[in-house]
Amino acid sequence: MLLMLVMFASTALMIPSTKTYLEKKYHDMHKTATNEEMLDTGRSCNMKLRGLIKKYWVMAETSSPQFVIARSVTCTTSGVVSLIIAAVLLEVEIRMAMRVDIFNQSVSSYDWSTKWVLISQTIGVLLGTVAPPSRWFVAINCRSRNEGYSKTSIRDAFFTVEGYWTQKMVEWRQSSLSVRIRHRTSRKLMHHLRGIFLKLCIFLQHAVVLSSKLLLFVSVCVTIPVVSCIGYVGKLKRRKGISSEYSTADPDSDIGRYVLLLEGEVKLSTKSLDNILNEVDSVIRKGKKRKPTNLSILVNRSCNWNGVTEFDSRRIPRLHSQEVVPYCWSLPIVTLTSIALALPNVEKRKSEQLMKSVTEGISYVKLIDETLDKKGCLENIRTAADVVWVRVEMYHKWQDRDLRETSLTGENADEILRQLCDRAEKTVVEFLREERDCLMKNPLNWPAHVIAANSMYRIGRTMLLSQGGKSDETDDRVFEHLSVTIADVLAACLTNLGRVITIKCHRNAIEEREESVRNAALLLGETEEIIAHLHQRELPFSDADQTASIEEWRAIIEQGNKVNIETGASEYREEIVDIKVEV
Repeated sequence: MLLMLVMFASTALMIPSTKTYLEKKYHDMHKTATNEEMLDTGRSCNMKLRGLIKKYWVMAETSSPQFVIARSVTCTTSGVVSLIIAAVLLEVEIRMAMRVDIFNQSVSSYDWSTKWVLISQTIGVLLGTVAPPSRWFVAINCRSRNEGYSKTSIRDAFFTVEGYWTQKMVEWRQSSLSVRIRHRTSRKLMHHLRGIFLKLCIFLQHAVVLSSKLLLFVSVCVTIPVVSCIGYVGKLKRRKGISSEYSTADPDSDIGRYVLLLEGEVKLSTKSLDNILNEVDSVIRKGKKRKPTNLSILVNRSCNWNGVTEFDSRRIPRLHSQEVVPYCWSLPIVTLTSIALALPNVEKRKSEQLMKSVTEGISYVKLIDETLDKKGCLENIRTAADVVWVRVEMYHKWQDRDLRETSLTGENADEILRQLCDRAEKTVVEFLREERDCLMKNPLNWPAHVIAANSMYRIGRTMLLSQGGKSDETDDRVFEHLSVTIADVLAACLTNLGRVITIKCHRNAIEEREESVRNAALLLGETEEIIAHLHQRELPFSDADQTASIEEWRAIIEQGNKVNIETGASEYREEIVDIKVEV
């Protein structure tokens, strides 16, 4: 047990320096992966995202502290020690069973319970002994298959102590004392004593690491013939076609370059790398089983991006004197859905289908909003959208109004819209009249229910304006128009899925990387079909960085429409002039 404690202490001392080293390597490889992604224009969007996820998955797995400790020589040696302890225990139990016949009679006052205590402890030791020796066998297998060992490589691999094992203790030895001591002589004495103690610790660390490497070297020398025979037989089987090695490595990219290794570590085996990549494919397949079918149906109804600008008209007067309240992606979606569910004379099947589609899509929309709003400027807007959606999804209510009762009153869509707009306008006007806090002059600081009411007012008035008092507009046609508008906004929002997946692949905090990359792979599996569908559509701009917010979309589309109108008017005037000249 004392030897195991020494091994654990030795491993713990190298963790801080290895973490710093691997952090630097991770950020260097992150830059490489980003540059390669920018240059990779030949593959489809989904294939590029798959390759990117595999790169970051490999980097996250191989740089995780657990994986680094598991492949260290001290951890390998602890496996040997565990195996020896288990063997000694087994030998003692066999000898006791033969001499004392412990399984039939008890020499203890605990009588029959002694036998079961011994059996349970033995089972616990055997189960705890499985993992550590397996790491020892894996380390032996990797090094035994490493052909072409030279004298220099053998010395570097088995008889050299890398700097990261003692780097932390060297830094402690060279640094100043953390304790304040006034007298210079006493301070010098304490510094000298600490240096001697740390020098002894460094010597012991060297001894532990070299002993571990020596044990591994002896193990490799003993097992090389066996491993070579097994490898030779495996090659013969592959040649005869009995079995074939399957590798999930990306043929278009050297994934092995993204394995983060410490100084002096052997190259990760192909089998280990394939196991890591198999896990990526497994998570993506798991995501495909959860793909949002209803959301895909709704998004496919979008033929253009007109709904992104048409749901809120600039001609609607503002209820306050400050700048326009900006939208996040989710707020217009939940507001439009609330209006659609409130419409009377609409088939229940259609309303339920729209509800299912938006329910599947809103989780992705929220994720996009949170990921791309890096500065948190729209936090209150997102909160308002979330509050509205909880009420709509759980209770079928917009604020305190029951949407089911509204749809069953027998009124037409025009009257329902006026009621919702009037209620929303009253909420905003009363808040502005009674509020005296200077912070509330900025619409971004408004409470959630006021932001939601302002959105309902503007979107509802825009719909009334677009109808223009037409009596032939049936409730069903209004519902279809709302569904297409929701589909347009959802489709525009979901064009950011590729960027969100890319952002989630990279995390600065080492503790978050594995979970974040796993979520990115799951997200790709769920939305792969939607990404492929939207990637085929033409965007209203060439710069992908402009797709982050809905306000940027609206500004660019409106600018494009304005230019088209001016161009058309100019061409029309030129045609008139030409006709006059001919006459």
